[in-house]
Amino acid sequence: MINDRALAYSIAELVCIAFLTLLLSSSKKIKRYTLQQQWFNATLTCQILYLAGDSINTLFLNQIIPVSRILTNFMSIYLTLAMNALSFVTFMYVASKMELPLIHDRKKVRLIALPPVALSFFDMLVALAAPQIVFPNSGNQNFTDFFSLVFLAMPTIYTVTVLILTFSQAFINRHKRISRYYLALTVYPLLMTTCGVIEVMLSQRVAIYAYSVTFYFAFAYFYQLNYAIKDATIDSLTGLRNRENFKEYLDSIWRAEAGSQYYLFMIDMNGLKSVNDVYGHVEGDKAIKAIGKAMDEVLEVGNEGLVCRYGGDEFIAIIKVDSDQEAAKLVQLTRERIAHYAQEEYLQSTPQIAAGYIHMPREKQPLEKLLKQADSKMYAEKQSMKTGDRAANFFTDEITGLPNANYFHNFAGKYLKKLSKEGKQASIVLFNVAGMHAFNDQFGYKKGDELLRKVSQILHENFHESEDVLLRYTEDNFLLVTTRPIKPLLARIKKVAGDVSQAESVGLKAGIYQLDKGQIDVIAAVDLAKRAMQSIGKSRQQIYAIYGPEVQAIYDRQDFVLLNFKKALQDGEISAYFQPVIRSLTGQVHSFEALARWEDPERGLIPPDQFISTLERARLIQLLDLAIFEQACQLQDRLKQAGLPIPVISVNLSPVDLQSRGIVDEVEKIRQKYDIPAKYLKIEVLESIIKEAPDQLNAVIAAFHQAGYEVWMDDFGSGYSSLNNLKDFDFDLMKIDMEFLKGFTENSQSKIIISEIVDMAKRLGIATLCEGIENQQQADFLQEIGCQFQQGYLFGKSLTPEQLENFLTENLDQLEKIDLDDYYNQIDQVNVLTNPIHKQADQKQSLGENTDVPIAVLELAADGQFTYLYFNHALKRLILSGNQEKVTDMESGFNAFLLQLMRRCQGQTDPVSAEFTFANAIYTIRMRWLAKQKKNAFIFSAAKHGE
Repeated sequence: MINDRALAYSIAELVCIAFLTLLLSSSKKIKRYTLQQQWFNATLTCQILYLAGDSINTLFLNQIIPVSRILTNFMSIYLTLAMNALSFVTFMYVASKMELPLIHDRKKVRLIALPPVALSFFDMLVALAAPQIVFPNSGNQNFTDFFSLVFLAMPTIYTVTVLILTFSQAFINRHKRISRYYLALTVYPLLMTTCGVIEVMLSQRVAIYAYSVTFYFAFAYFYQLNYAIKDATIDSLTGLRNRENFKEYLDSIWRAEAGSQYYLFMIDMNGLKSVNDVYGHVEGDKAIKAIGKAMDEVLEVGNEGLVCRYGGDEFIAIIKVDSDQEAAKLVQLTRERIAHYAQEEYLQSTPQIAAGYIHMPREKQPLEKLLKQADSKMYAEKQSMKTGDRAANFFTDEITGLPNANYFHNFAGKYLKKLSKEGKQASIVLFNVAGMHAFNDQFGYKKGDELLRKVSQILHENFHESEDVLLRYTEDNFLLVTTRPIKPLLARIKKVAGDVSQAESVGLKAGIYQLDKGQIDVIAAVDLAKRAMQSIGKSRQQIYAIYGPEVQAIYDRQDFVLLNFKKALQDGEISAYFQPVIRSLTGQVHSFEALARWEDPERGLIPPDQFISTLERARLIQLLDLAIFEQACQLQDRLKQAGLPIPVISVNLSPVDLQSRGIVDEVEKIRQKYDIPAKYLKIEVLESIIKEAPDQLNAVIAAFHQAGYEVWMDDFGSGYSSLNNLKDFDFDLMKIDMEFLKGFTENSQSKIIISEIVDMAKRLGIATLCEGIENQQQADFLQEIGCQFQQGYLFGKSLTPEQLENFLTENLDQLEKIDLDDYYNQIDQVNVLTNPIHKQADQKQSLGENTDVPIAVLELAADGQFTYLYFNHALKRLILSGNQEKVTDMESGFNAFLLQLMRRCQGQTDPVSAEFTFANAIYTIRMRWLAKQKKNAFIFSAAKHGE
């Protein structure tokens, strides 16, 4: 009697085999497939072979096809061998999808294949020598219970191995989206093994296994096919659509009768062949990619339409545009973005394009005719731009009219060889227009081009001798080849830098490399001049640098930093030190600044200026900043556990960090990990970020404020920003650059500048901190003008975490309590450089009032005793009046008078006034209440009648 269930099971497997065979046949049509595709096909093949054997074996076992016992046993052993092979190729397929290195190592592949091969030999040996262990004496089972476990052993082992590998990779990449990909790879082996076990355990055969693997292979095949089709419509170099896709899109526009709503753009790169000939095809490909990215960003993103690379150096686009003016604007924006990407990719020169565009007709027309019209417009533009001879234009900078980098690289070698034969030593000078990017952002690219023309004119006026070769090298760099002696050359460079800074609000820096006689390696010479120029850094005083051992030492240190930074961070060689910040009003420690210190076992202490900038350029600075932030939180947590007060700590974040909103989330994760309130942490950012990324800065400041942090601006005055920029950014405090204190005792102008900064900051509601305090004279002056905070060696050097802990243990009274912060901040809001008796809201309106008003700030305790927190020189002069003896007699009566005034105005917003008479002199005293926190604070001014 025919077993209907067995027959249905066998037919189901045959249907699955037919479907899988079609997939395999289609997959093998691909002529150039990857290693992943090869293992996919191998897995598909083994699966077909296994299902075929299982289907035949089912027919044999259930006597649907009568056969001998020997043939039945042979088919059963065939299944074990097929399953072992299937387990191996399945593992290799998953390994190839994970891109494990072992798939390319033949020895390791053979090692992985060894278990299934060994098990297969064991299966055949047992089947021949002891068949009773393998085959049951009766019934329609394939194997005995023992051998069923052996049959499932190999797929189970491989599945467990795959699970371990994929889950470990998913854990390693848990913060990346790729972790989901690794987990998805476990689906097939897990599905295969699970369904296989279920099917073996069922007494009634159901084709669960065949259906599940067929479904998986169909899904995997069509998923890969979808990406293959998508890749086929994408240009591999630029990522834009190809011409076939463009034609389909154009046909859809014709069908919708919407042609008149679109413009057809045709863009061609000038001089691609010359770029390939001079710089190589890699540079040419980069230029094509820059144009493609610019067109995609300007034309396609945000507009309705499509951009494609039509072939070679030609691009076409069809975009919905309202007018010719808007089309012209899009072309101009494309040129600007090409310049941006050329600089971002460090291209030797900005790719130049010619563009033509036409308004599409409503009725369908052949594409060739439309392209011919656009090409005609593009040729007309070339003529109007007077490009004419492409080769000639290729060697001339369009903005300045100077020769360009193409000219230099083509002819410099011959020129240097000529100078060498004549016994003349040449110098390569690379000029950089410092602040060019900020200038473009502020005034626009048109003004930027005018600036470049002006700089080129100044350079040409100073370097126009017969053997001088001057050219515009890259975006903001000019290059000079000259035989001038070094001393006259340096004097002329100084003059040029002065002329440029006087003409425009930018600086000029120069790197110089003197070629040895006979040296004609152009690329190396320019690179060394560039190194010399970059060694200047952000210094405002240094104009030029000559390449030599000192410059090379800088780059050696940079190499050391890049090679050893991560290990040093991991080994604890880089740690946070903490420098105290003093409140001028009380002399107490308000907070500490966390500073990175690198102590190398061999080199000793590496100064921050030797590794911070290097890490910023290498985009590694966030690792350092977050590590220092975490060390600060660790210290605060340790002190909290020890029962000591938590100190307020400020931590520096690089401008590179702040260009991503994600930095706020990273900081918050660390803070929440140690459960430190945000009020104990301050964020310091450099002034330069205002010009580098103003939009990102505003967003990041807002996010930090929302999370409860104060944001401090560090090194004010070290860059090209000004106080005028502060009105657009919500900083809580500004740190005044220590450069202002240089020459403090001799140069009264420093006092004027610092006073103006403090005055302006007070009016804007921004606290001030002056760093670099080295002597008491500086500290007294800053207290006199109302600078709230001070920092420097006068108050102590940076402390290690252990030293800071000892300081808090032994000098607890020197640390300002956190609950007094708001109280003292209210007092510090008083602007002693205006008339401070005015209410805070009115002080902003008191511009130009007497800044030499005799004033003092008093603090009244609950027991009626008061002390002076602030006492300026004007008050001292008024009271003393040249008679020291009278002061002692006056003191007790004056103190009682002040106590009366304090009781009158305590808690009131308006000031009170009264007259005090002593020794026939009448003094008008005006007093205002400021704040209360257990104690009350007051400010008073004094004026003597008749003066």
